[in-house]
Amino acid sequence: MRKRVTRFFLESTAFRRCLAILFHLVGIAGCYIAAHGLRFDFEIPPKHWISLRETFWPVVGSYFACVLAFGLYRGLWRFFTLRDCVVTAFALGAGTVLSTAVIFVMPRTVEGESGVSLTFADFPRSVLILTFMLLLLWEIGTRGMVRMLREGPKWRRQVRRRQASGEEGKRVLLVGNPEEADNLLRGRHRFAAELGSVVGILSERREHGGSQLRGVRIHAGLENAPDLVESLRATSLLFLPPCTGPQRIRAVVDSLAERKLSCDYRVLPSMDEIASGRVDVNPIRRVAIEDLLPRVPYRLPFDVVAGKIRGKRVLVSGAGGSIGSEIARQVLKFRPQTLVLFEISEFHLFEIEREISPAAREAGVRLIARTGDVKSAEHLRKSIREAGGVDLFYHAAAYKHVDLMERNPVACFQNNVIGTQQAAEVAAQEGVGDFVLISTDKAVRPTSLMGASKRLAERLIMERPNSETLFKAVRFGNVLGSNGSVVPIFRSQIERGGPVTVTSPGVSRFFMTIPEAVELVLAAGAIDEDRRIFVLEMGEAVRIDALARRMIELSGLVPDVDIPVVYTGLKRGEKEQEELLTDDEGVVRTDLDRIWVVKKSEDGRLPPVDLGALFELIDAADEEGLRSYAHALIRDSRLLPDEVTKTGAVPEARRVDS
Repeated sequence: MRKRVTRFFLESTAFRRCLAILFHLVGIAGCYIAAHGLRFDFEIPPKHWISLRETFWPVVGSYFACVLAFGLYRGLWRFFTLRDCVVTAFALGAGTVLSTAVIFVMPRTVEGESGVSLTFADFPRSVLILTFMLLLLWEIGTRGMVRMLREGPKWRRQVRRRQASGEEGKRVLLVGNPEEADNLLRGRHRFAAELGSVVGILSERREHGGSQLRGVRIHAGLENAPDLVESLRATSLLFLPPCTGPQRIRAVVDSLAERKLSCDYRVLPSMDEIASGRVDVNPIRRVAIEDLLPRVPYRLPFDVVAGKIRGKRVLVSGAGGSIGSEIARQVLKFRPQTLVLFEISEFHLFEIEREISPAAREAGVRLIARTGDVKSAEHLRKSIREAGGVDLFYHAAAYKHVDLMERNPVACFQNNVIGTQQAAEVAAQEGVGDFVLISTDKAVRPTSLMGASKRLAERLIMERPNSETLFKAVRFGNVLGSNGSVVPIFRSQIERGGPVTVTSPGVSRFFMTIPEAVELVLAAGAIDEDRRIFVLEMGEAVRIDALARRMIELSGLVPDVDIPVVYTGLKRGEKEQEELLTDDEGVVRTDLDRIWVVKKSEDGRLPPVDLGALFELIDAADEEGLRSYAHALIRDSRLLPDEVTKTGAVPEARRVDS
């Protein structure tokens, strides 16, 4: 019972406020009396005792009124900061001015017991200065002491916990400007376990070299990072804004790699990253490969996309996949009326629904989760009708793993080609406003069945007859961290101690982050054009070998020393360099940044896709026939050996009426 009562008083805001008010009243009264004592060496003359008694309550009231006006009683003492010090000084200064004014306008004569009269001119005005100084000491010193007493044991506990876990040897070199380093060092107790012992600060500004900040030496010049890591025996580098850009991080990592120095790389996110949702609020995170992409962050045309999505009914097929789930997350931010999650995998559907349900409820969005197969027109039609119709259909359901699809061509064409045809047909029949197909750069000069299937899916979209539905395809390259991509594979191999397997030293791919890819997809989908292929600007191609080695370095290890890199050779269907366009295709810039549209396609000179022939080959499970069929319908295809002559005609033996 006693514990409950104690907890009630400690957790009661009203009780804490009463204690704070009492603290201020006691401080004001005590400091005013002490100021008189200091002024007269604690031998106060009788007439000034009278002055003290007559002015006591007016002075206490004046100071307390300023305490209330500036809200000093509302602050949390354990978070007392320099800003609070400034506010406190202003409040007490205002109280001093107000007290002086009150004493001045009081009756000019005070008749005391000794029969003497006391005017304002006789009042010891230095008492007001002493009162102000004593109150500063009382207000700021007491709260600073409370914060120190609260944080001291916490810091010691963090150090003991770090020592118990074997992390006492972690030595951190901060890379950034002193302003950001100061913010971090002031709050180091909050994440002592992640931070470790700070052994130095490396600033890119020369004038800071040789100085000290909170007992930590400041060094100048990012090019000196390897020398400092060696001399200070640093085991971890923590990048602070503004040194968290890809170029700066990459320069430091490269300089350490040249010297074969292993280090753990971490980064403190900027407030823009936290506010945008790209990272969580955990203050320190490991440097990821995404931080090294030489790309300027994309600025989503919010008004354009919001006008397309807000208050509308949206369906996402493949909603449990890497791209589909991110589309669902970002669409939710624009507050659609209804969001339909369509997914064949029960587990992935359960995961994405569970993740975004709270946000959907908060935004007032109706969320519908439906299991179904895109090859089933009935499944799609039922989901669309349950939502009361759909305005925007993002078709992200697809098989995308190149090597697996080479070994499962029938399933590849069923899902990627027939599935797209069924989804597009149902969308047109049900009056969907916009249908957006998620395509891939592997559809350009395809060497794989997966790429060929996506190219045929693009053709089916482009060859559709006129309807109320606007059909579009968005073509882009690899996304970092997607299911089955190289980044999680490399990360898993590094965690197991290697080796890291790379197909070939010359293999390169286009990369962007999943959030950026989806932002561009949403922006492209908002463009009101029919039967067009949009191409996203992917930047420079990245060599997979360099990517693997960089990930090893970011893990604090040395490639080919701590973790071997092994070359396995290209698998069937893979190619060394990807493309986003063929030589015959041209693109023109759209009004939106980083989005281009194909102005013509060589496929228009080829026979249309014959679904009847495709169904016959699928039913017969004729894998080589599917390969030849796709090869004949895609100009610049690399599906068959070079000695096979491409006539551009569909083999007659495969033709059936559709």
